[in-house]
Order: sequence, then C-alpha cells, then structure tokens
Amino acid sequence: MNNTSNETTDPVLNELNGKITTKFYWAVTLLATIGGFLFGYDTSNIGTDLSFIPFAKNLAATDPFVYGYLIAGASLGAAVGALIAALLTDKYGRKFLLITDAAIYTIGALLSAFSVDLVMLLLSRTLIGLAVGADSAIATAYIAEYAPKNRRGHLSLMQQWMITWGILGAYFVGMGVFFIAPQLAYTVDWRILLGVAAIPSLIGLVFRFYMPESPRWLILHEKYDKAIAALKRFNVTAKLSEIKTTHDYLVEKETKIKATPGIKRAFVIVGLFMMFQQITGINIPFYYGPTVIAKLHIFGSTGGTAISSAVFGIEASSILAIINVLATLIGFRLIDSYGRRSLAFLGYSGMAFFDVLGAVLYLSRSIRKEAYDFSHRRNCGNFIY
Repeated sequence: MNNTSNETTDPVLNELNGKITTKFYWAVTLLATIGGFLFGYDTSNIGTDLSFIPFAKNLAATDPFVYGYLIAGASLGAAVGALIAALLTDKYGRKFLLITDAAIYTIGALLSAFSVDLVMLLLSRTLIGLAVGADSAIATAYIAEYAPKNRRGHLSLMQQWMITWGILGAYFVGMGVFFIAPQLAYTVDWRILLGVAAIPSLIGLVFRFYMPESPRWLILHEKYDKAIAALKRFNVTAKLSEIKTTHDYLVEKETKIKATPGIKRAFVIVGLFMMFQQITGINIPFYYGPTVIAKLHIFGSTGGTAISSAVFGIEASSILAIINVLATLIGFRLIDSYGRRSLAFLGYSGMAFFDVLGAVLYLSRSIRKEAYDFSHRRNCGNFIY
C-alpha cells in the first residue's frame, strides 16, 4: 500500500495513519483483545466441564432447554453486551468501558467457579457473556481508531485471532487439570477450569488503566489536552490548533456520512457473511466437541473411565482448535496485503467446498447403510416382498 492511500486532508490523522506499528501499538492491541481470548475460552470450557458439574450432569435428558442455555448463555449474553456497548461507547469512551468489561468478567468468572447451584452458574455465564460481547465490539472500534491505515486490518484481526487462542487455551487447561488431578474432577477440577479465566481478566483490569484513550474519541469530545497526551504515546506530536482543526474535520466528515444505497448494500452483505459463517455450525464442535468425541471413543478404549474419555475428547477437539488458530494466522498475515474482499472470497469458497463434501460423505454413508440393511434382511430371510 503506497503512501498516497494513507493520506487524508487532516495532518494529525495523516501522521497517525503513517506511523510504524511499534511495540507500544502491539502492547495496547494485546490488552484491548484480552476480551477476545476470554470470549473463546468461555465458549469452549463449558463443553469440557459439563460431564463433571454435579448439578448440570444430567441436564441434557431432564431439561434440554436449560442445557442449551448453559452452553450458549455466554454467546447470547455477548449479543446483548455488544448492543449495550453500541449505546454507551460514544458517550463514555472506549477505555472506560474496556476497564468496566474486565471488572464484570472477573466477577463473572469467579462466580461461575464458586457456583453452588445451577441458577448461580447460569447467571454468572450470562454476566460473562455481557462482558465479552461488549468488550469485543469496543475493542475492534478502539483498535481501528489508532491503528495506522496500512496495518489496520492486521491489528483489528488480532481480536479474532485471540478468540481462537482462547478456544485452544480452554482445551489445554482442561487437559491439564483432569490429567493432574483426575480424582478431583467432580469437586475441584471443573471449578478451576471455569475460574482460571479470572487471571487474564484481572491482568486486563489492571493494565487497561495504563492504556491511552482513543485519540479520535477525545478529539470529538473536545478533550484536547488529553488528546494531545494520548497522541504523544502513539508518537504523534500535535499542537492545540491542529487538534481543533482535526475536530472540525472529523465533525464535518461524520456529518457528511449518509446511508447511501452502496453503504446499505455493503452492510447487508457483511451481515450475511457473518450469519452464514455461523449457520455452517462451526461452533458445534467447539461447544460440544469434547462431549461428542468422548462418546464416539475415537481415542482410547470403550472401557475407559469417564475421565479418560473426557481427556481423549479434549485432545481430539484440540486438533480442530489448532487448525483454527493457524487458519486465522493466515488471514492475520495477509489481510493488509491482499485485502478483505479477496480473503473473504477465499474463506467462503473453502466453507462451501467442505460443506458440500460433508453432505456428499454423509449421504454416501446413508446410502451404503441402507444397502447393507437391505442385503442383511434379505440374507436373514426377513425381507418382505
């Protein structure tokens, strides 16, 4: 990407867009995306824990709706949290809400670890969902407002990459606690798996106080002195007169933005992209993977204990999680070089191919099974003409 594409009519924004991503940029981005890691962690750890939580062990048979909510409660809360963040972030700023999210998540993680009944666990997971949903939405906006233009996709995609690391982290922690203390699986291990998420959230809570507020937000809200200080931390020196000029430029630019047919069409297409990505069912192996795979006995003997089956299930699910991390790394490395549209076409082409392949294999297996059953009934003399 050449320098001309980075230029705006405002010198302050132009300088910010042209900066090199130093260690400070990466440190701030890492802190901002801790919520992404926690999102991935908490959407996966419950699938590992379900068989060992005493008051949730038989939910699938006794109350499927509550069982489903226990699995997906964090995701549902995340959807609501993102909507709440959209209403509050422009008023209170990115940094304040990111700190608040970390505090809420820490409380939710600890409450889930010390849950005494099903109601407490359901409420704590909903609270976690609210925090990570708001955090994911705010972090993306926050990063986009300080990231240099030719590294904006690179830094923004860090949020999604951290989600994949969170999923993998949940499997690693699960394997660790059940391997080290299998005898405590029904008493302590499941609580550790839920509560360990409080560690990164506490780190985020502490260090986010040292993050700079979004310079763009500060300028738009006429907090000029704080904006100058924040820009200095991004190695951009600006005078008060320049900051005021930038304010006028941003206000004028936002006033001119209208929901044109092109913008509406792009919004719908991106929304459909997100929806279809979820419709493929990709979350099912992350939510239920360890439970399903453990019952399939892909690893280990059918006579193994519940603990060994669970560990085998987690190990198998970890393979998918590792592929997920590596695949996201490809996009992470290429997004600013090849663009969003090209990578989106590549990703959706792959999804379509493997969805069709899966359907063909499933139908082929069903046809073979029907043929076998037909032949078996005929050979046994039970075939009815």
